[in-house]
Amino acid sequence: MSVALASINLSDNLRGHFRRYRVWLLIGLVAAAYYPRFVKLPAGMETYPQAAACLWHGQALQACDPGFTYPPFFALVMLPFAVMPLWLRDVAWYGMTLAATIGAFKLSETIAGKSLVVPLARAELCWLRFFALLLSAKLILAVFENQAYDALVLVAVLLGLAALTEDRPLAAGAGLALAAALKATPLIFLPYLLWKRHFAAAAAFVSIYTLASLVPDLLFAPVEGPGYFSTWLGEVAGPSLGINPAGAPFAFWDGANILNHSLRGAISLNVDEAHHRGLFEAALASVDGCFMVVVGTLLAISPRRPQSIAIDGSLLLIAMLMLSPMTSRSHYVALLLPYVTLVALNWRDQRTAGLGRAVLTISFALVTLAGNDAVGEAFTVWAYRHSAMVLGTLVLLIYFASLVISALRQEQFAAPHYANKFSLSLRGRG
Repeated sequence: MSVALASINLSDNLRGHFRRYRVWLLIGLVAAAYYPRFVKLPAGMETYPQAAACLWHGQALQACDPGFTYPPFFALVMLPFAVMPLWLRDVAWYGMTLAATIGAFKLSETIAGKSLVVPLARAELCWLRFFALLLSAKLILAVFENQAYDALVLVAVLLGLAALTEDRPLAAGAGLALAAALKATPLIFLPYLLWKRHFAAAAAFVSIYTLASLVPDLLFAPVEGPGYFSTWLGEVAGPSLGINPAGAPFAFWDGANILNHSLRGAISLNVDEAHHRGLFEAALASVDGCFMVVVGTLLAISPRRPQSIAIDGSLLLIAMLMLSPMTSRSHYVALLLPYVTLVALNWRDQRTAGLGRAVLTISFALVTLAGNDAVGEAFTVWAYRHSAMVLGTLVLLIYFASLVISALRQEQFAAPHYANKFSLSLRGRG
């Protein structure tokens, strides 16, 4: 009898543990099944540690490893991988990428949740996770396929935004600065911090970014030539923005390229940059300018409060993708926060729910369905030639604009309504 009761209790405990940890078990099984594909083309684990080895020996990064065009701080971060055998690099990098992806997903959920007046119920939260994963699964897999480090950059950005929602300015500035030191595009968050008067966060950003960018020069001064950071500014960052383009030994952002999913890439596919340089620059300036006006206006009218950071951060992440000289598929993992935010707000804002579902459906079709194995290589190439991923990202601005304008109208309506009630109460007392 006691043996039977013990076996029943053991069975109940096992079922309870399985229900509690079934999601993690599923993640583990999927991760184990995907690992052979991850190590099939170890491009990242060959390039990144090679640059770290160049740094260790005091060699110029772009001369030692022409394929490494990232900030020197990233080469410093990769130093531990330089001494590992390839198999260990793959295992360690896979674990880091997986942890960063899970962390980015959870942080996006937390930041988006702060934008809701009424938190999502348990069932709604499950649906949020399902739809967010559906919208972003292809973008997450692109990071793993390329052994890219975009998930690490994204998690640093989201840590900064999460700290900003909790009124921890130093942590916010530190997270965003480290993301910018790893990859230049998060520098776009600095003017935002200044515009929204997060001065302590902006000061932390400048201090930590400057320190992180100069640490490689302080620890590993190049044997010959200028410092690592100044070389990177002169050979990569500056030329990519049109400052002394001749200084770039490898202008990977130039020319028509169906794998460049930025506004520059979209313009390059329609205007011959080599033969019509003036027209190309005018078209790019016009498109970039219009985009910046739209995003800048939405950020300007968005109220300065923790509930707005999910939308503000989403708009800035979209701007990172669109304004970058070169945006690859793996960079689009940054859409995780915009997708999670829009799906969460779609549950609560019934006035814009129909528009939101239409926008998300179009974005899903253009970003995910238009370019994958299911539709075939020919259709994928056609979609990329017509900048499907760019269009699928830009369409999200329609829903963001609707939400920002709707919230602004609510505040404008609430202010006089509250003033009238206050005036009536005073008259009643008189």
